[in-house]
Amino acid sequence: MASALDVLGSLLQGGMKKSTASRVEHSMGEQGVGGIGGILGQLLGGAQPAAASPRPQAGAKSAGGGLGDMLGSLLGNRDALKIGGLGALAGAILGGGSKSVKGGLGGGALALLGTLALQAFRNASGKPKETLQLDSATQLAAGLRAPQNEREEQEVQSVAELIVKAMVNAAKADGRIDQREMERIAGNLEKDGITGQEQEMLAAELRKPMDTDNLVRAVPNPQVAAQVYAASLLAVELDTDAEKQYLAELAGKLGLDATVVRHLHAAVGVA
Repeated sequence: MASALDVLGSLLQGGMKKSTASRVEHSMGEQGVGGIGGILGQLLGGAQPAAASPRPQAGAKSAGGGLGDMLGSLLGNRDALKIGGLGALAGAILGGGSKSVKGGLGGGALALLGTLALQAFRNASGKPKETLQLDSATQLAAGLRAPQNEREEQEVQSVAELIVKAMVNAAKADGRIDQREMERIAGNLEKDGITGQEQEMLAAELRKPMDTDNLVRAVPNPQVAAQVYAASLLAVELDTDAEKQYLAELAGKLGLDATVVRHLHAAVGVA
């Protein structure tokens, strides 16, 4: 079965637009989730290496593991998470995938988007240093814990698929995805070890006309809505009026508060 999570990981490495990689890097910095006292530090403060995480039930896959799990598997210990976590996560997403690590890339990509969304809501609440209390469903959708069974694995894949669709829809806003651009994206996917079935899944989305209304109807809750919007910011250059109008329309249809939207823009480094 095609893995939307793997496709998402590849797209956040820079497979959609030229600016994607630099915006991912910015989102890991001081104005994003990596600021002093920020949400990533809070999450990593309780992170444990992947080996200490609960073992998923039989049939569950490792892709989509939590942010601490993914970083722990890359760095190996809690101290390293605190010292080098930002660079490790950015490096995992930016640094060229392979078949051996693509699941981790997808999990890291989903966790980054989930963390951006959580921080935007927290900052918009006026209580930016408030300790987060996340329920299990929110943690799963945000990529902050590993799926424990096949049902949860499918939920993670569904969120990832929705985000991939959102990125493709946003990328069409400027009307400049032509055959050459599609071939470039497909080439990046192949380089990252994405299977032919997964490449075809993305190609099918690229060939479809824009459909913002159906995209929005599939969004289950405000947390995923913010993740969809954050991913859309990473899929556009934002140098045309059409793209700016699209993002304004998307935010409105998703029901996102203007303050949340402003924090997401600041986190990824776009006006």
